[in-house]
Amino acid sequence: MKDADVKMCLKQEKMIQTPYPDLADEHTAHEKRIWEFKMTEILKTERVLEGNLRNLYAVLMSLCDSETKRQVESSPEFNDLEETLDSMGLLALIKKLVYTGGANNKNVWHNKAMAIMKMMTSYQEKFQAIQEFRDQYLAIQKVCNELNIRFGRCKDDAKAMSVKEGITEMTTAQLKSAMDKVEEELHAIIFMYKMDKSRYGRIIKEK
Repeated sequence: MKDADVKMCLKQEKMIQTPYPDLADEHTAHEKRIWEFKMTEILKTERVLEGNLRNLYAVLMSLCDSETKRQVESSPEFNDLEETLDSMGLLALIKKLVYTGGANNKNVWHNKAMAIMKMMTSYQEKFQAIQEFRDQYLAIQKVCNELNIRFGRCKDDAKAMSVKEGITEMTTAQLKSAMDKVEEELHAIIFMYKMDKSRYGRIIKEK
């Protein structure tokens, strides 16, 4: 069992299952043995992963401060989460409470203001590795997304980009995809200007 399996589940906030191998209707005895071996390994991995995720439930609860724990236990979905030891559901609930202040949204505007300020004031430090700063920036961006703070999602810019690509009439899905691309490009530009200019200033000027 690899730690990467748990990390993947945490990143996607759901149980990630390995696709089961296919066994042809007309198969040889050797092919069936291989299929049975693969299925045994997959099911074994799933059992271990499920156990690790259930154990993670207690870890997540222990990391909550008293106020967050009180809000978690007061949530209507808590009993179901507690009964099944659903660590992914618990993680999603904690994130909702931390980012938005819960159902009453008592902290949502404060959290939005702090996220925007963090985005504005974060710059790569002089001796900070670019990979570390990239992860730091992406973490801030993720918080903004969770709080529904979006940047550069302009329909006119998205339509103009699509016209350049030869698309004049856009479907709803195409418009969303174009707006996502515009936002990604804007974040790339913002990130570039936040890099350490003493090391990457030349790249910024060339771009």
